[in-house]
Amino acid sequence: MKKTLICSLVFFIFFMWSLNAQVSASEEYIVEKNDTLWDISSRKLDDYFLWPKLWNVNPHIENPDLIYPGTKIFIPSREELMHIPALPTREIPAARKQKIKKSESKSVWKYAPVMEKKHIIDKSLFIASGWIADTYPSIGEILSSPTNQQMTSKNDIVYIKLPESLSPEDPALILSGNEDPVSKKRFFVIRDIKIVKHPVSGKKIGHQIRIAGILEVIGMDENLIKAKITDSFEDVRIGDGLLPYQELEAPLIPETVRTPNNQGYIIESHMNSFLVSKGNVVFLDKGENDGLKVGDVFTVLREQPAESPIGKIQIVSLQPSTSGAVILQNFQELKIGSKWGQP
Repeated sequence: MKKTLICSLVFFIFFMWSLNAQVSASEEYIVEKNDTLWDISSRKLDDYFLWPKLWNVNPHIENPDLIYPGTKIFIPSREELMHIPALPTREIPAARKQKIKKSESKSVWKYAPVMEKKHIIDKSLFIASGWIADTYPSIGEILSSPTNQQMTSKNDIVYIKLPESLSPEDPALILSGNEDPVSKKRFFVIRDIKIVKHPVSGKKIGHQIRIAGILEVIGMDENLIKAKITDSFEDVRIGDGLLPYQELEAPLIPETVRTPNNQGYIIESHMNSFLVSKGNVVFLDKGENDGLKVGDVFTVLREQPAESPIGKIQIVSLQPSTSGAVILQNFQELKIGSKWGQP
């Protein structure tokens, strides 16, 4: 009897110790200078790729790229976080809410009934960044402006040239609106930036196409088609091309992040800077035909003096043989010609 009592007491003490250890695995953390969710996830959870889930359990953080010193964040245990969906779409069970409510800690971990899905990249940057194409796809041109300006911007009026007929059967010509063939149609303003060549092999890749803005046809001025610039991401210039508008949505953070074994090189940047850093968009020499998918994450590698990680990128757009990616993190400035893959 005495032996049984001692065993029960030992079991009870072990159980309470285990329970206390699980509770203490969760913690509040005060953001310090130069912290990122990426770094915090690595240090506290031993996994870079848990940062989207860490973001989701801290809904007071609106932008994961903008966290400030002094901000409190709640960090669950790694095991607990692994069971939380990256993009929750239903209400958290009542029992879970009660557990949090009874906690003595003044935690900032508060769940909303439905959490907003979050995007990998800002929508305007996603649209403006453009793509690399085999040919320049323009179907029209900005001819002039009533004030003879060479550079225009949002709300300015311009005159444009369009083909005589825009066939709705052509899949490349996706027009908005159902009125007459020209009035109230919208177009992307596009620019043929340069011919992109591979920084290592020297092989021609294609035309870098950037979207400078969006315009809408508002009528005729004598024999000229008149349009208003409704959005501009940079200066809209006389001579820029036109492409029929279609709605574009920035990609969402995937619930499960893929890290496939592809590798290649950064071949160009959105704004043609040789050195790039966090938040910039870059273009890669692999695309959909190589098995890449939007949301895939790769490591940028320094090759000399020894191969080592210097940044992280995530795919945001795909073409058959190229892709666009946003820089999530960099430990030094990345450059055109940097290698990417998995460490």
